[in-house]
Amino acid sequence: MQQMHFDPALIAQIAPYQPWLLIGTVLLLFMLLRFTRKALRKRVDEVGFRLMREKGLLIWFWLNAPGVIIHEMSHALVVLLFYPFHFRITSITFFRIKPLVQRSSGGRVVRAGGRQSLQLGEVQYVRPQGSFISYVGDGFSGIAPLFGGVVMFTVLYWIATGYNLWDMPIDIHQHLQLLRPGWPWWTLIFTPYLILTVTSELWPSRQDWYGARWLTATLALVVLLALIILWYFKHLDALLQFSALIASRLDFALLILVLLDVIFLIVAELCVRAACH
Repeated sequence: MQQMHFDPALIAQIAPYQPWLLIGTVLLLFMLLRFTRKALRKRVDEVGFRLMREKGLLIWFWLNAPGVIIHEMSHALVVLLFYPFHFRITSITFFRIKPLVQRSSGGRVVRAGGRQSLQLGEVQYVRPQGSFISYVGDGFSGIAPLFGGVVMFTVLYWIATGYNLWDMPIDIHQHLQLLRPGWPWWTLIFTPYLILTVTSELWPSRQDWYGARWLTATLALVVLLALIILWYFKHLDALLQFSALIASRLDFALLILVLLDVIFLIVAELCVRAACH
């Protein structure tokens, strides 16, 4: 691969805006990922419908079964952590597609991802009513799949490439290296699919966000207050540089996911054309 050279003057002009560009790119790639993932699901649904009619529309749910497991176990793990505060799991369900169950007075029903009319799994639990710790537990349980999915994605990326997400796989000659030297190539046979399913299910559902609304609102106020304090003491530049560092790693991770989606979209498009014939 030929080494790339950039104009030093151009780099100097961009440097003051680089942190904002990195942070803005996170939002851009996230929206692009949402678009490619929806397009991929549409293609999978189309293939399923052509092969199995209405039943084929459930293929997307079954393809995401590993991600659903991580999603639901993330909910369950947080509930177990709040066991000393009288949180109790009443049931955990996997792989039973049914109409969406509404919340009951006895406890909150946590729904896995997918379209709003169906669910593939759920965790039900009970906890004390009206106490402060109940709102905290509901909040962390609601957003748990986001953290569980990110952790699993990090592990799968390491299994696939031998690199950590915070490592830039570039050698001293500025060449991009897909795999760490000496890392087995066969890990790429199964990890892309697992990464797809885990990241498809890591985003909390609307009901999850609803259960976490008090916690997320409180955290948002704390962050806003922290920003005001940093601005008052003139430490925002340091925060901006740190945020840019985090954003650069997020950009890299999101770019990987978008590229994976493009590959799977090509495969799905070929399957659609084959099904048409």
